[in-house]
Amino acid sequence: MGDVDIFRAELTGAASALNAAVTELLMQAADLRAEDVGIENPASRVALRLEMHRRLTGLRTASSARVDGASQLAASAQAIADGFHELEEEFTGQRSP
Repeated sequence: MGDVDIFRAELTGAASALNAAVTELLMQAADLRAEDVGIENPASRVALRLEMHRRLTGLRTASSARVDGASQLAASAQAIADGFHELEEEFTGQRSP
């Protein structure tokens, strides 16, 4: 296994790990999608319910941004790994599958 293959394998592994982490984050973020925060609205609980709603909304937004960023990073790493075929051709004059 040449240097190019090693680097390509590392990048592909990193992209796969990122995709797995994104999938896990999506699964856990699904629990945040509910509108009911579990707090009723009796006399003195209005502020608590609103604060919980505000914070959960912020958490949803942050998790969505992380998913988008990680997905883009994984796609970039895979694109770089795929580009190693060209580098391999340049070094060896032949392309591996």
